[in-house]
Amino acid sequence: MRMLLILLWEIITAVQSFLSYGTAYRLTKNGGDNGASLFGWILVLNFASLVPGLGIYLWFKCKDE
Repeated sequence: MRMLLILLWEIITAVQSFLSYGTAYRLTKNGGDNGASLFGWILVLNFASLVPGLGIYLWFKCKDE
């Protein structure tokens, strides 16, 4: 059971990490094309992807903007 939960967490983290790149790009485009801004958003959103559900929530929230 524990291995299944760890596997599930790893899958969710991988999906959220993948989605964080698109979200970071959209957030950077809203503020202008700045490489430092893109790096900062990627860093923040990759940390957010470690929390199950938070990365997907941020992706949906920023998708409509």
